[in-house]
Amino acid sequence: MSKDLTEKFGRTYPEGAVVFRENDVGNEMYIIQSGKVKISKKAKNAEAVLATLKDGDFFGEMALFTDQKRSATATVMEKSLLLRIDKSSFDYMLETNHEFARNLIKTLCERLKKADQQIEELLTLGKETRLLKALGAYWQINGQQDASKSFLLVPFEGFLKYTKDNLGFNPQETKSILLRFKNKDLIHIRQDTRGNYFITFQPNIFQYLGKAIL
Repeated sequence: MSKDLTEKFGRTYPEGAVVFRENDVGNEMYIIQSGKVKISKKAKNAEAVLATLKDGDFFGEMALFTDQKRSATATVMEKSLLLRIDKSSFDYMLETNHEFARNLIKTLCERLKKADQQIEELLTLGKETRLLKALGAYWQINGQQDASKSFLLVPFEGFLKYTKDNLGFNPQETKSILLRFKNKDLIHIRQDTRGNYFITFQPNIFQYLGKAIL
């Protein structure tokens, strides 16, 4: 985005700031110039994290197309610069910036596909299975093998943050499920010589996906 757009529409939000809440009335969308924003939704008494957005991503665009209230809550995860775009400015950008229009359509299609997958998982998978899937996904991002190459490892604290950001599980909830996994001998918690804790497990743990784990 140009400097002029940033000066005209930009606003800095501190970590923890709520940009808007589920069921709020809104008539603008937001583009993340820098920072990170979590999109979440209430599900019974829990918070379901729908997406974690970063530089260049946008959110809240449905308020420009419908008169419906906000369908989710947007929370700033770290200090962020957001561009706040109202309906008239949005229409102008669509008409004059074809690249913006193409990216918008592409992103909306990707979000619809991801939303379908998330809804299917929420309807069919329990928390234990979702956590196990998250363990595999996090290992792909920040995992390693032990010296014998028999076990996979992921940082314990890092995984707690990952499940909070991506599943909406609070740390105590994740620890409780991990303890049940530990009692079933599916995982172990190890400490290295520097005092760092890791979750260790064998690759065949993922054979339990789609089965009754507990």
